[in-house]
Amino acid sequence: MVNDHVKDLSHNQNHQYNSSDDEAAYRADEIMSISDWESYYERDLFTMWERLRGYTLETGAAIYMLDHASYTDFVDYCYTHSSKKMYMYPVGM
Repeated sequence: MVNDHVKDLSHNQNHQYNSSDDEAAYRADEIMSISDWESYYERDLFTMWERLRGYTLETGAAIYMLDHASYTDFVDYCYTHSSKKMYMYPVGM
C-alpha cells in the first residue's frame, strides 16, 4: 500500500512541469511574471515553505525567525532571488 502511494507520488512529480499552460506563453529564456512563476513552481514553493515553517516550529527558532512572514512574502523573496525563468524539467531529475 505504501509502495503504491510512493510510486504514484513520484509519477506525479515527474509530470508536474510538463503539463503547464505557461510553457506555451514563455520560452525558457524569457522572464516570467511573478504570478505565472508562482503558479508554475507552486508545488515546490509550498513544499519549501511548509518544511521551513515546520523546521522553525520543531527547533524553537520560530520564536525569532519568520515570526511575521507569510507565504506571500516567501514567494516574493524566492522570485526576487531567482532567475525568474521557467525550467522545463525538475532540477535533479
